[in-house]
Amino acid sequence: MSKIYKALGKLRDSGDASQGQETSQVKERRSSAVRPRRRFIADDVVVDEQAATFSTNVDIDELKNQGLHPRDEDIELVRQEFRQIKRPILNTAFAIAGAGEDDANVIMIASALPKSGKTFCSFNLSTSIARERDVGAVIVDADVLKPNISRALGLEDRVGLIDYLLDSSVTLDDILVGTDLYDIVVVPAGRQHEEATELLASRRMKELIHTLSERYNARAIIVDTPPLLLTNEAHVLAENMGQIVMVVEAGESSQEAMLQALSSLDRSKPINAILNKARNAAFGGYAGSEYGYYSAPKRGYRYGKEEG
Repeated sequence: MSKIYKALGKLRDSGDASQGQETSQVKERRSSAVRPRRRFIADDVVVDEQAATFSTNVDIDELKNQGLHPRDEDIELVRQEFRQIKRPILNTAFAIAGAGEDDANVIMIASALPKSGKTFCSFNLSTSIARERDVGAVIVDADVLKPNISRALGLEDRVGLIDYLLDSSVTLDDILVGTDLYDIVVVPAGRQHEEATELLASRRMKELIHTLSERYNARAIIVDTPPLLLTNEAHVLAENMGQIVMVVEAGESSQEAMLQALSSLDRSKPINAILNKARNAAFGGYAGSEYGYYSAPKRGYRYGKEEG
């Protein structure tokens, strides 16, 4: 998949291009005019993306109230951690794309159980990636039973993913929402439905993921999913992902729960993990930080050890 290969290739040795601390809402928001929306239509041909027909302004205070945005005193620390976390994730996407795999830019964020900080990591990883100059971000709120991202952005009543899967008359453009937060595009969860598992396992869902991957081939598609051990939705979603990132809560996520969750996944896919809420990330993390990163592509995860 040479299109995203070229886009992500620029990221191998680069750091985040954004400099300085931004604490105000004015600085936090960045309009699409700052970094033109782009997509690849051939190896060396780049054009502006088609903008989402609906857009919204992001309320940073509401994000903080909903627990998706770090406190003012933690902003720079969190940003620095996600600068490090995103690099191996993007490099993994680069490696997959270089091997010619489809949907290499689709990244599932999962956890074994609730309260691990999965949605916080989904949102802040997306924001960090969107601050890049060559790669943007799309967030798909597929945690349809608890759509915290949609709620925090004021999109809980907006037509979204489940509506698209239920009704063939709902188009992709109907469910795309542009934002003024680093030009992130969001697909809200939509209505709740008793057959959510079947809808997420449908051919239409698989086609949607592929269409998003192609339409936004210069962006990472971040898919926030329900906890693996509580629902079936995340299991069926995993089949359509390019890679999987597990969020592990330090000191709380048990080895048994992690092994059980990972046993349900296709381990031919790259599987990585974010160690969240770690005050002393002794394994594979960053001392003194609250976030660590552990990479286990195509292998299981055994609470700090790779499972061959």
